[in-house]
Amino acid sequence: MRLKPELIAAELGISRMPVREAIRQLDAEGYVTIRPNRGAVVTSRSREEVLELFEIRAVLEGLALRLAAGRASAETLADLEHELERLRRVGSDHASWLERHDDFHDALCRASGREQLAAECRRYRLAVRPYMRLYLKSGRTFEQPGFEHEHLIRALRRSDAAGAERGVREHVMANAGAIAECLPEGAAPARASAA
Repeated sequence: MRLKPELIAAELGISRMPVREAIRQLDAEGYVTIRPNRGAVVTSRSREEVLELFEIRAVLEGLALRLAAGRASAETLADLEHELERLRRVGSDHASWLERHDDFHDALCRASGREQLAAECRRYRLAVRPYMRLYLKSGRTFEQPGFEHEHLIRALRRSDAAGAERGVREHVMANAGAIAECLPEGAAPARASAA
């Protein structure tokens, strides 16, 4: 999909300069590909690239939970329980589920006490969000028995750093392959379309 700064600026009621800057930032982060003399397009990713995003996310969130396990206070655990309850209440409303899911994982990662790590975890979660939406539209669900969010909270409650890390890695990767498979067969590598 081609991005037209003038149309985006008009829709937002702002000048084109901040829109152009935002597009350059999105290019630097890999979400948009700027093609010389042809403008910017939303980056498409191959199945392998989507799977790689999940692998990176799993490692980062694993580190965050390993660090959180030794320091999660009773208040932090109560906040996580609250976020989990909010997630459960949205049921099959996919858009709300994704929002609440991100809120829950943000809270998990913030429990590490590492702001930059939590920000990177969020960045990778947002990078896979379009593919998660596609997966949900196919009528599937995310939670698989044995990989639920409750297990992560229990590991933190026990101060089980290895268990928390292993649990979140397995949780993140539980549907990664199936989500990547939802992409069209001929999905092009992210930078191939820049030529």
